[in-house]
Amino acid sequence: MLLRLLILVLLLLLAGCSQTSLLTKQDYQNSQRAFMQGNADDAYLDFPRGAEEGTFITTMEKSYLNLIQGKPQIKALQQQDDVISNRVRYHVSREAKTFFYLQTPEDYYASEHEVIWLHFLLSWGYALQGQAENACVEAREAGSLLSLPWSPNGHFDDPAMRIFLAGLWTMCGEWREAQVDLRAAWMMDNSLGWAKELAERERAPAHLFLVLGGPGPEPVWNPEFKANPLRSERQVEFKLRGQKSRIALLDRNGVAIEPHLSPDAGKWYERHLARESELHEAILDSAYGGQMALSGSLASARIAASTSAGLAVGIGGTALGAALIYAGVNLGSGSGGDVITLGLIVAAASIAKGMEIAGEGYSASTRDLKQDLDPSIHYRFVRYLPEYLWMGWSDKAITYPVEIRTPTGYIGMRQAVVAGRTSVSVAHFPDVASPRTFLRPPY
Repeated sequence: MLLRLLILVLLLLLAGCSQTSLLTKQDYQNSQRAFMQGNADDAYLDFPRGAEEGTFITTMEKSYLNLIQGKPQIKALQQQDDVISNRVRYHVSREAKTFFYLQTPEDYYASEHEVIWLHFLLSWGYALQGQAENACVEAREAGSLLSLPWSPNGHFDDPAMRIFLAGLWTMCGEWREAQVDLRAAWMMDNSLGWAKELAERERAPAHLFLVLGGPGPEPVWNPEFKANPLRSERQVEFKLRGQKSRIALLDRNGVAIEPHLSPDAGKWYERHLARESELHEAILDSAYGGQMALSGSLASARIAASTSAGLAVGIGGTALGAALIYAGVNLGSGSGGDVITLGLIVAAASIAKGMEIAGEGYSASTRDLKQDLDPSIHYRFVRYLPEYLWMGWSDKAITYPVEIRTPTGYIGMRQAVVAGRTSVSVAHFPDVASPRTFLRPPY
């Protein structure tokens, strides 16, 4: 039995070696550390290499890291768009909620907000390149995914996304379209009175400012280990890490611009998890799901093998002790008593040792199980996206750079895009709980 289990573990390990390497949470550690310190350049330089190159996830992440530095390096993103065009599919759940998803060539099921952000990033990149017409095309594509009446209820829409989309429309010179999305944001969340106020302006403000906040959520696992850890629920949750701090916007001459905070991205990831549940079988059949299932099989085999090893020691030692006792009885008095005593000691020691091996093996395997089965380590999603944003505007004369004052330092914001009489500037603020750090301005 033990030999068969060991062979199974070996076969599973060999199968694992043949799988395509996927990036894990640990692979992103250096990049994430730099990003949360406000250093997008180092975050890009420390981005994990050698795995998933040119795929949907890594292309989205690298494009975002470049765009928040004002670098419209979107060629790879354009190639992704070309490859996956017309691949968006719709799925109706049992609760009559409609989800849409995109299955990429590498077998990743891109989520709703990720598909929309693909078009956001392209629109943003085209605007930075001065291609207003293409920027508007991508903004319209994103807006259609938020607005098309392809479901009587339960379709995906979001006020924070509408606010950012309004900024993109402003970048490509379409203020009327921006007004529509600002009103839509207010209708979804009536606390956004400032969005309604901005939408009521007949003309765009002279200057519009967008500050993308937060480093993106972190997936976490909250298992409940019961009698059988293999049956614990593999539940993933997303923890938003941004602090939603109070910030101030000041130009070089001290002119203040009032920033307004959007709702956060919590509902994006609630939808993401609900959709994952609906597409569970399809995702398990994908290359990504197959590798996670393999990890679980390996952990199961390790637990069974270590437990069997402990039982083998206990049973084998007890059998040896019994044989010694039997021999001692046959020897009779004298030396037979010593042999019986030895047999009892061997049997007891073997049982104790077997229980120790089984217990240690179970504990070690349970620790390994958490590492192997923890889906948050291998969970596939686009990490580098904002959690919320601030929007501010002004009709006063603004002298750049504008400085974003934060509880932990400052960030410089340069003028980014001028569309007609309006300039639109975008910056990123990680907004995480950390020691006091002064973030150097990008100028």
